[in-house]
Amino acid sequence: MDFFGIGPLELILILVVILVVVGPTKLPEVAGAIGRGIRKFKQATTELSRDFKEMTEEVKDVGKEVDSTVRPGAGLTGELSEVAKEIEDAGKEISTALRPDIQLTNDAKQMAKEVEDVAKEASTALDPAPEEKADAQKEDDDDKV
Repeated sequence: MDFFGIGPLELILILVVILVVVGPTKLPEVAGAIGRGIRKFKQATTELSRDFKEMTEEVKDVGKEVDSTVRPGAGLTGELSEVAKEIEDAGKEISTALRPDIQLTNDAKQMAKEVEDVAKEASTALDPAPEEKADAQKEDDDDKV
């Protein structure tokens, strides 16, 4: 088990040297100071790693913005699909407006049929009856002879 790359024997040697240099009376103060120093060091490294994370997130966001700006047609795709949908809707409206009214068409057909019937009746009324035709035919034949 290594602590900062220092083995257990090396750690005991360092503690003995500190005990000899500082003395037993000031050893608790020095240990407390070392503990506070290590705590501040941990806080600083935690803050530093958090700052690095924030910076990497910002760099990623900026990278995405640059990518969407630089990539041709990145923003146009959505806009073009919206325009295509609007054109399609307009086409549907136009085709609906130009579609003939079914009832009007049926009315026109009925009117044409009625006109045809009236024309037939008129032509029948103007034509002589078949008996009269036969008599007229006989008179023409008699006149020719």
